[in-house]
Amino acid sequence: MVEGDVGSFDTRYERLTGYYRDLIVRGQLKPGDRFPSARELSEKHGVGRTTSGRVHGTLISVGLIEHRPGVGTFVLGPPPEGEQEVPALAAAARDVVEAFDAWRARSKPQALTNAVARLRDALG
Repeated sequence: MVEGDVGSFDTRYERLTGYYRDLIVRGQLKPGDRFPSARELSEKHGVGRTTSGRVHGTLISVGLIEHRPGVGTFVLGPPPEGEQEVPALAAAARDVVEAFDAWRARSKPQALTNAVARLRDALG
């Protein structure tokens, strides 16, 4: 059963990521709470495993959740007051994901190389 429509096909990843980010920031998902697996997200929201995996990866990369192999995925919580996501790193990570998708579609293989270089620069 699909629970809650999270948007049209082309924006489900962004909307699903924003939906869970908001739940964590507002405290509806608290630090230590179990976060749904990629398979559970797929089933609950009617999205593919690639989309749910990207949601996981993004939330992990911005420090809102963590995956513990053999145990599960858990909420870390929002950043402490005054701290925010690292904009350069978040933007570079988004570019890498978008470039990878374009590369897989064989439309812009050079974009992946450029995005990885930008990510390396952002990481320092």
